[in-house]
Amino acid sequence: MTKFHRRRAIARVLIPFACVALFGGLRAEAAYPERPIKLIVPFAAGSAADTLSRVVATALSEQLGQPLVVDNKGGAGGTIGTVDIARSKPDGYTLGIAAQGTFVNNQVLYSSPGYDSIKDFSFISVIADVQNLLVVSEKSPYQSAPALLEAIKAKPPETFRYSSSGVGTSHHIAGATVAQYLDKPLMHVPYTGAPQGLSAILSGDVDMGLYNMPAAMGLVKSGKLRPLAVTGPKRSSLLPDVPTLDESGLQGYSITLWWGLVGPAQLPPDISAHLYAALDKVMSNPALREKLIGLGFTLPDTPLPQPAAFEALVRQDLATWIPVLQKLGTSAQ
Repeated sequence: MTKFHRRRAIARVLIPFACVALFGGLRAEAAYPERPIKLIVPFAAGSAADTLSRVVATALSEQLGQPLVVDNKGGAGGTIGTVDIARSKPDGYTLGIAAQGTFVNNQVLYSSPGYDSIKDFSFISVIADVQNLLVVSEKSPYQSAPALLEAIKAKPPETFRYSSSGVGTSHHIAGATVAQYLDKPLMHVPYTGAPQGLSAILSGDVDMGLYNMPAAMGLVKSGKLRPLAVTGPKRSSLLPDVPTLDESGLQGYSITLWWGLVGPAQLPPDISAHLYAALDKVMSNPALREKLIGLGFTLPDTPLPQPAAFEALVRQDLATWIPVLQKLGTSAQ
């Protein structure tokens, strides 16, 4: 056998193996996700974060071809679940919901929250934001925000009690900020989740609350809660007759809350890019956008903010809000 024929014979043997290795490698890269993905939501079931997460998770499951299993890990202002996100293996099979409360507020409220909001996470994109709704029971004597605010100012400190879903949540900070504006302390009563905090308003255990609109809207629509004001910079299209707190006498008051999708630090770039593309496609769906807007969420324009823009938002909010929260003097300890 000549050298030429020997080379051809060797090539006939090696080429199939090379093709198997090449295309097998390509299949492996294209396989993500190969199994279900866990989505850690560091808040209780029934909260606004939970509602948002389940709607988005269902759509992402269809887009990715694998289930996204929502795992509610509430408690300690969201730090418990957020720590679990940070400590997860960076393989794309454990993701989590980041919130302004967990990534920004908790860095002041907890001396050791257990995670660094920048170093311990891979950012995918912002999903939505929302404003809170000042609500009282239908049995409350207060028919308007100005009437309630005047009553708070006229009575001794901590006469009025407000509930929240935990120390460090947006409900807590929104109430503490109202107290600061009025220069009159309110009694904060934290619960394990938004449903429990809202139930406390209905039962009369507390006087009021400032809850994310999606969490409160069902009780508002049923007439069990009376909406007095929204906390954002403008009125909600869902409740156009309900004024802002700024309009109600707290000039300059504006508090909103964002949520986004994250993974643990060092998430492989190809997986991060794959998740961003899938999330962007999901959040571009008109039916999904209509559903979330109808629930009270405000959605970012698409294409969604890139991961770097999401990280920049967190850094900006840390710089903006940490001094404010320190001035409020609120603490989870």
